[in-house]
Amino acid sequence: MSFLYPRLLSGQAAPLHERYRHLTVTELADLADTGHVSAVYVATGGDRVPETKLEELRALVISLAEEAGFPGESDRERRALFDRRLATAVHASMELAPAEAASGDIWAFMALVLLPDVSYWRYPRPPGDRVLGTDLTRHVVGRMWWRAQLIHSPDEPDPYAAMSILGEDAFDRIYSRRRALGGSPYLVKAILKVWDSLDLQGLPYRETLEDFLKRLLRLAPFVLFESLAPTALDGELRAVAKETMTAVLEASEAGSHEIRHKIDVAFGR
Repeated sequence: MSFLYPRLLSGQAAPLHERYRHLTVTELADLADTGHVSAVYVATGGDRVPETKLEELRALVISLAEEAGFPGESDRERRALFDRRLATAVHASMELAPAEAASGDIWAFMALVLLPDVSYWRYPRPPGDRVLGTDLTRHVVGRMWWRAQLIHSPDEPDPYAAMSILGEDAFDRIYSRRRALGGSPYLVKAILKVWDSLDLQGLPYRETLEDFLKRLLRLAPFVLFESLAPTALDGELRAVAKETMTAVLEASEAGSHEIRHKIDVAFGR
């Protein structure tokens, strides 16, 4: 069973954001609520989420934020850890269907009504897309739910183990290409599996990943990745990874012997 969550439409969300971005975290905590007079629900698709569940969800997120320094100052490492824990927590506990999660209005409610203090603590004075739900690849909560959704493997001992393979910047590079790559959990999980298996010592991580994704994007119009069996998809991705490493090493003016050696190391040969 999945729940329907309250939605805060843009006409109500935008004025709240303009007001909230000038308030302190303490002031925002006093405004947190499980409901809003302007919130609406879709008519069908599940039961409305109980108020007690929203209270439990807020308490859960607050506890995770406190471990990262909330409501005080934090640092990049603790914020990154908070994001990963937030992704797992909201995905595992919200009982939210992907079709419902595709609505930005739900995430606007989460950021501006249920969790305004945490949202503006995580991103002080944020641009609108961090809280309004206008871009789910950037929303403070929504992007983390989708990150968990794309790597979730319910049959694995730890369904969220892949969460730690890529950092936020690297994962966002995949998700930002969601039309071609980041919209398919099957392909995203295959990319993470291959990428995690490579030993990239001696190669520039960011440049190599960027080239790898660019090559996959070029292939996307010609290869229906989701139609490939797991073994075939793994082979296809490994072939692209080898092309990437060769190109990156040639650009660094590495010799042919060094290129072969580093590719052998990368693939564990």
